[in-house]
This record gives sequence, structure tokens and C-alpha cells, in this order.
Amino acid sequence: MTDMPYSFYRRGFSLVEMLIYISILVLMLAVIMNVIVSMTGAERVIKALRNIENSATVGLERVVRETRQAENINVASSILGSDPGTLVLNGTDALGNPRVVEFYLSSGKLLLKENGVEVGALTQEDAQVSGLIFYLFSASDVEGVRTEMTIESGTSTYYRSEKFYASALLR
Repeated sequence: MTDMPYSFYRRGFSLVEMLIYISILVLMLAVIMNVIVSMTGAERVIKALRNIENSATVGLERVVRETRQAENINVASSILGSDPGTLVLNGTDALGNPRVVEFYLSSGKLLLKENGVEVGALTQEDAQVSGLIFYLFSASDVEGVRTEMTIESGTSTYYRSEKFYASALLR
């Protein structure tokens, strides 16, 4: 049996080879875990920003649309220039019936009432409105509302807050 080469008798891996393979495997797993953690964090940030942007889009579009359709602003019932604000608009519906629309903040949600009946929240469930201010502006023959809304979303490590503005003139 002495005619056989040394490699024929050698089976398996040496201790040094095993340590090298294990260290390469650990390094690859560390890189993969880092990528997964980074992707999870990025997904949470994107979700928070999406919640904020969707809430701002829906909420401000409705405020602007209702303001443009209104005949006047009920200044006595509205809270203007302070946070949290309330905006009450008077107008008529398509049939000519009186219509009162109210925007207000409750438990971090932008809510809408039509003729005293709550329609619901205009912001998403995962987004909180932390600031809502309505400003009345007018010129000689024009009246309008400027809306300032601060929306926040996310967890403590992936928290985001954005401020949005919109203006609309009454018809």
C-alpha cells in the first residue's frame, strides 16, 4: 500500500480548511443580514412617507375642492389662525339645498362633516395630523383659505413629519 499517493488516504477537510470555510460563510451571512436589515428600514421609511403623502393629498384636495365650491366661510363657527383649526363652509348642493361642510381635527385625524353628519377621516390610519391651521385671506372682491397641515407617521426609529400647504379661493 505504499505505492498509493498521500492524497488517496486523505479524506475530509483539515482543521485549517474548515476554519477558512466557516469564516467565509460567517462573512457572507453578515453581509446578507446587513442588507436585509437595511431593506427593512428603507421599507419602513417608504411606508411612513407614503402614509404622509397619501393623507396630505386626500385631505388637502378635499379642503381645496370644498372651498372652491363654497359660497362663504362661516367665520363665527370656524377657528382660524390657530392650531387646531376648524373650517366651516356654507354653500348649496347640486339640487340647491343648503350645505354646510366642516373640517376639523380629532385624535390626530382630519375629519369631515357634511350638514352635521360625520363623513369620516380624510387621513390614513397610520398617519397622525399634528397641526392644522386655516388662514382666511381676502382682497377687494376675492376671499380664500390657506391651509397648513403637519402630518407624521412611522415608529420611533423611522419617524417622519412633513408640513403641507394649500390655498383655494371661494367661487
